[in-house]
Amino acid sequence: MEMINGVTVAVVLFGIGLLGLIIRRDLVIKLLALGLVDSSVTLALVSLDARQDALTPIWQGAGLAYVDPLPHALVLAAIVINFALLALALVFVMLLVERYHTTDSHRIAHEIGRETEE
Repeated sequence: MEMINGVTVAVVLFGIGLLGLIIRRDLVIKLLALGLVDSSVTLALVSLDARQDALTPIWQGAGLAYVDPLPHALVLAAIVINFALLALALVFVMLLVERYHTTDSHRIAHEIGRETEE
């Protein structure tokens, strides 16, 4: 039996997060699902670039396989950007809750529709 690799786990987590984004109405749960989707993409990128027999680029030697540090740097930048986006989205959810007194996305959309009609 083959071991479960990171890409398989990332696909499963991506599916769970996407399902949470589609099905759930609560905005906070939607943000948690979006964070799960972001994390699963990061896990997939790290798992695709993982090499068991490679060395760090600092190591001296000829004809050896080296790990490319660029994908890891891009993943670190993506983690920081995703965290900032989730924090900003949480601020917007807090403002919506303060104004409409609910986290239900359908009720908020209904209230916004009523405000535009008036």
